[in-house]
Amino acid sequence: MAGTRPALPDATNDSFLQEALNEANAYRAKHHAPPLTMDPALVEYAKSRAASRSEYEADDMSHEGLRTGTGENLFWGAGTGTTPYTAAAAVTDWYNEISGYDWNNPPGTNMTGHFSQLVWKGTTRVGAARVAGQGAKWFETVIVFVFESPGNYANQYKDNVLPA
Repeated sequence: MAGTRPALPDATNDSFLQEALNEANAYRAKHHAPPLTMDPALVEYAKSRAASRSEYEADDMSHEGLRTGTGENLFWGAGTGTTPYTAAAAVTDWYNEISGYDWNNPPGTNMTGHFSQLVWKGTTRVGAARVAGQGAKWFETVIVFVFESPGNYANQYKDNVLPA
């Protein structure tokens, strides 16, 4: 299903991809998860996902159409400037969900799926992408990370989301 507006232009570049990998792996190291590798095929898939997700208003953005066997983290940011949000901003936002994670009964009832996917020990590859441009009211940025193998499987949290 197509969105309600044109896709934002691609704003992915080498420095964004390096920052994405560095930031994700820094948080993963805290949780004793092996480093991710940036997969070129997943980068291309993330670019298509970022473009298609940007066709929707932020409140209507979803994981609809995500292929089987892939995890996904979405970030949307908007402001009055014309500088896209950074990979660090997205990764930090996802990681900050740790405050709601229930270590005694994982994942708990809070919205912590971005955090747990980010540090999921069994995930080995990532693709990242960013689109950015003028929306109806604001300069908008959509950042997408796609992960393989995906995380967030019931009954596997204690083995894959380790305390810092």
